[in-house]
Amino acid sequence: MSSDTFRGYRRPDGSVGVRNHVVVIPSCGCALHAAAQIAARVAGSVLLGYDEGCGATQHDIDLGATWLAQYGRHPNVVGTLVVSLGCETLDAADLTRRIAQGWAPVELLVIQQEGGTRRTIERGAEIVRGMVAGAGGYRAEPCPASALTVGLECGGSDATSGMAANPAMGAFSDLLVAQGARVILAETSELLGADHILTGHAATPQVACRLTETLEACEAFYKATGEDFMGKQPAPGNVMGGISTVEEKALGDALKGGSSPIVDVLEYGQAPRLPGLSFMDTPGNDPLSVSGLVAAGCQVVAFTTGRGNPMGNPIAPVIKLTGNAGTFARMGADMDLDASPIISGEASIAQVGRRLYDLCLEVASGRITAAEATGHHEFKLLRQGVVF
Repeated sequence: MSSDTFRGYRRPDGSVGVRNHVVVIPSCGCALHAAAQIAARVAGSVLLGYDEGCGATQHDIDLGATWLAQYGRHPNVVGTLVVSLGCETLDAADLTRRIAQGWAPVELLVIQQEGGTRRTIERGAEIVRGMVAGAGGYRAEPCPASALTVGLECGGSDATSGMAANPAMGAFSDLLVAQGARVILAETSELLGADHILTGHAATPQVACRLTETLEACEAFYKATGEDFMGKQPAPGNVMGGISTVEEKALGDALKGGSSPIVDVLEYGQAPRLPGLSFMDTPGNDPLSVSGLVAAGCQVVAFTTGRGNPMGNPIAPVIKLTGNAGTFARMGADMDLDASPIISGEASIAQVGRRLYDLCLEVASGRITAAEATGHHEFKLLRQGVVF
């Protein structure tokens, strides 16, 4: 392979996966236990820990179903079992039909029709074993870096994030964009105060206008709650790590996008329409943001963390990069790459960015990330309305 390829799994729809996961999706919180038991019994399967599906606005139910269907059709997923209670608001049969629009197999089990929890678990495990066995037919082959969609995230930031890890991620992002890959910058709330940086990178006046509208809408939404958003950012851990203001945090966050032009603005969970760097409107909350990035089709997520956030995702490998030498020493089992040599003068931003790029291709080729090795499968979808 050349230095700009990875060994991935070509799918019948033309997409490329970097993992072969069979996913078990509960369509409501009441089906979560049975779904979790099924996934726990079958190696090669993973649980999507969805715990809603009832008691929410119809808008949130509809959005949840859309994003769950996108997970079922994700390039890293080779089969899906939907587990329904049978009386939830979310239409599990419709969710199953939407997943079936993709290329991978999908089946539905309804607990109330199967005869209860134990029978559902037994039957579900049998179905999932068959899907896992079928996944053995996929063989990795060389694929160009342009086949990747990569999400950019940060969490547990400290002063070293803006000094080292985020600039290195920016260099990494630029390398991917140069290869024709799709890269997504996110976390709207954590970019307030760096508006001029984002709009200055907009590819067109129309994109700049949409960026401004997105950031202004986010700020207005937070103000309408009556909560002091500026009093909550930076978070206590950020302050302990040396970040003094929300603007300082935002300026460091914006560095993750590198110098590439922003070609599009996406809604939460929306797949990128163009190669290059896009911006997605997500909260700063890490599990929410990463779950939205993966729903959009990101096969890999790169995540900078100064203080040390070990979280992952059920179906997409999450690569952890820290610029804090102490964090890397204390939490080495949760980290994948040390960016602190930038601060010590032992490496340049470009060099560490290249290391992250090479590591990303290795992960896309099957190398297990720290979050995968430690079993981190965090999952949480955005909710916009009340709970009934």
